[in-house]
Amino acid sequence: MKTHSTFHFQLFTIFSMLYALCPMLMLAEENLIKNGSFDEGTEYALHWERADGLTSFFEMEEGRGRIVKMDTQVERQQALEWNRKFKDDPTLKPPQKKPISKKSYGTIGGVEGVMLDSALIDVKPDQDYKLTVDFKGEGKPFVWIKGFLMHPRRKVLVDAYQTRLEPHSPSPTEWRTFSIGFNPTAKSPRITKMKVRLYSYWPNGLYYFDNVKVEEITKEEMSALVDKRTEVH
Repeated sequence: MKTHSTFHFQLFTIFSMLYALCPMLMLAEENLIKNGSFDEGTEYALHWERADGLTSFFEMEEGRGRIVKMDTQVERQQALEWNRKFKDDPTLKPPQKKPISKKSYGTIGGVEGVMLDSALIDVKPDQDYKLTVDFKGEGKPFVWIKGFLMHPRRKVLVDAYQTRLEPHSPSPTEWRTFSIGFNPTAKSPRITKMKVRLYSYWPNGLYYFDNVKVEEITKEEMSALVDKRTEVH
């Protein structure tokens, strides 16, 4: 028969183990990208660039909530002209899309592509991270990690690091999840900020993104992701 002291000691041991695990559990679950599901916000997703309504959209999908849709089959000059107007006044109503062939290189997807950026987040020195995204679409997009450092003289953030997730087996109709590991400060120790850039281009068509995550990971998790990335490529 167990004594009260033995029982209390066992409870103390269990709680101590759970307490020790808490930081690791929090580390694994915390998404550093604000509103990576795009669900926060009313007219548009908070902490992301505003979609322009011609080449980029925030839409609702049953069972998922709000997602990002990109259309790269938009006539290039129309897309560029609208982009300039939209930046000046994002409350303007988007124009009706001009017809253009799916095979034409005169689209925004055939030259510049379509992009949408997250808000900036802090970078920890020598920290490994995992980028994850859900995607479906008519081609392979790029999901960029863009890193920035403070210019010593101009005192402004300048682009100094980038890597990208390129889905190796996307589907035009089925959502699939893809991940990569990365470390912005491994070779650029002065990097202090980073952001995610969703980017789609060729072939012309529709591209969809959801559940964008950046998480801190351990060295062991990073090694496994690097090995997996090497196997795929």
